[in-house]
Amino acid sequence: MKRVILMRHAKSNWDNPTLTDHQRVLNPRGRRDAPQMADRIVNHGIIPELILVSDATRTQETWQLVSTALGNAQTKFDKELYLASSSTIISKLMKLDNLIDTVMLLAHNPGITEVFYDLAGVSIDNVPTAGVGCIQFNCDKFSELLDCKKELIYFDYPKLG
Repeated sequence: MKRVILMRHAKSNWDNPTLTDHQRVLNPRGRRDAPQMADRIVNHGIIPELILVSDATRTQETWQLVSTALGNAQTKFDKELYLASSSTIISKLMKLDNLIDTVMLLAHNPGITEVFYDLAGVSIDNVPTAGVGCIQFNCDKFSELLDCKKELIYFDYPKLG
């Protein structure tokens, strides 16, 4: 059994026009929402062993705010996850070490929204900021994610709470 937790970064701040998109930081709502979503992830009882994070500032800040609640998960920052397509994200997931059972991937739209559909056939119009969902796969290898039975365990976002 493999599990993939997909999360979109929390709400970012657009107030500083001197920052590039990659450098944007979280706004106050984002800094409030991220720890709340971490608590909801923990309440579902599925904790990642590995967290893959886009190297953009807003995803790194989101990670900082959620990681303390998630225990000692290994973290890898990956520049290729910045605005990554669904196919890039799925490719990275399928190459993961099979000793890992649960991975969390923290990145951006539209890739995160598209992965829910492309990987599990779950149609979500738009994953909101700080939105998070967990897909469970009935397989033993990440390389088999596309070919096995899958189930959406949960999908949550700040305004649902």
